[in-house]
Amino acid sequence: MQFSVGDKVVHPQYGPGQIVGAGHHELVKGIEHYYVIELSIDESTLFIPMRKMDELGVRPVMSQAKLARVLSALRAAPRRLSKDFKVRQARIREKLATARPIKVAETVRDLIGRQRRGYLTKVDKRLLKRGRDLLAAEMAMVNGIDVIYAHQTIDAALRGGKVREADAAEPVRVIGTGLTSEQQTWVQKLLRRVQAGEG
Repeated sequence: MQFSVGDKVVHPQYGPGQIVGAGHHELVKGIEHYYVIELSIDESTLFIPMRKMDELGVRPVMSQAKLARVLSALRAAPRRLSKDFKVRQARIREKLATARPIKVAETVRDLIGRQRRGYLTKVDKRLLKRGRDLLAAEMAMVNGIDVIYAHQTIDAALRGGKVREADAAEPVRVIGTGLTSEQQTWVQKLLRRVQAGEG
């Protein structure tokens, strides 16, 4: 897959980021060309050889169509996870390692479902946080909004489309505090889609 400076991408291990530059190193075996990627979750920087982008599984951020499917996955009934914590956590790690938004959304939904029924271990909670952070960061990057509004959308979808008044009103209250009118519209549209059960 071809990438360019300015592209928004997702690294399976480190999450979403943006290609902000390109460069090269002179090595004994020749010149190594690489991309510079600024990550959105921890604001660190990756230097990835261009020839290894596909091998490492780096991909473009999800499309708007995929985002609609993510919301549907979050709203769907959770699947029961294994009672055996080793089996459960191995499967969760496997799905999170793909960094595929649908798989991550299903993992978040299923862990929340388990939490509502009873108990999450410390490791479960850590995996849930990782999944939520990955998903929210990519959702935020799709339209350039703050990650807090992506988390808000995830929470609304997990409630089965029931958006609390406070949640629905939040984007309106933050007008003039950093979001462009286009971003505010996007946040409100997402919350309405979740509430209406669209996607």
